[in-house]
Amino acid sequence: MAERKRPKAEANRITKILDRSLPPEERFPVNIEKIALELTPLFNDDPISLVQGTPLKNFEGALIPKPGCSEWGILYNTNITHLGRINFTLAHEFGHYLLHRHTANANGIECVKGDMLRYGTNYPRQEEEANEFASTLLMPIHDFRSQVENQKFSFDLMGHCANRYGVSLTSAVLKWLEFTPKRAVAVMSRDGFMLWSKSSQKAFKSGKYFSTRKNTIEIPADSLAAEQSFSTTARDGVLHRPGVWFDEEVAEHTIYSEEYDITISVLLLDDISGYRDIEDETELLKPVDQLNW
Repeated sequence: MAERKRPKAEANRITKILDRSLPPEERFPVNIEKIALELTPLFNDDPISLVQGTPLKNFEGALIPKPGCSEWGILYNTNITHLGRINFTLAHEFGHYLLHRHTANANGIECVKGDMLRYGTNYPRQEEEANEFASTLLMPIHDFRSQVENQKFSFDLMGHCANRYGVSLTSAVLKWLEFTPKRAVAVMSRDGFMLWSKSSQKAFKSGKYFSTRKNTIEIPADSLAAEQSFSTTARDGVLHRPGVWFDEEVAEHTIYSEEYDITISVLLLDDISGYRDIEDETELLKPVDQLNW
């Protein structure tokens, strides 16, 4: 049996090729379509020969075998409007090609919207691996670190990274959580309940996380996310007393996407001096759809 390929190793292999062959001004965002069509014929007898958008029903993207030949195609849903979501979908399906095509069924692999951002032990392993591959390829850790190192967290900083790598704001936040030395927790919510939560390694080890995999968890009543206080103050960070989110002070950064009716909050438990008091309100924050969710 062939050795199971590792998502990060496969992504890093391609990253090294791109680092060597492309000038800095052409390096980002990664052009998944160009890579898939030009590189796979050089290394495999069953290359990708089609990358195409089409109005798909019930799923975001797919890796499909082409009838009558040993070739593959990547499809993405043209109903997706944000370029960041399209780019991540393409990278996700490219990951399926490199990692899972030999075990795919006769129809290939079809991925629904939730497959692009899910976590947990009940989540299919191959979807988690495709996400890990996509994140690593689109946002190489050495370059991402150079963009954010020694800088205070902000949604403006995450927006810069999202634009640089052609990904969604959510994807940039999740990448930041992978290596930040701070205790930080991201929470996505809707209608007062958490959809999912992700903790940095340091936060998780200190017991600061939410078990959204198996439990339905309500947003704290005194949080900005629950109050829908989507102001510039909330975006820049508000310091909460112990007992609101956790048993210690927490700086909550919260923004809201009107288009998707989604709230994302980033909670910081380290280095939280200098934040405004919760009563300091300013004008309402405009929707941040331009940053791509």
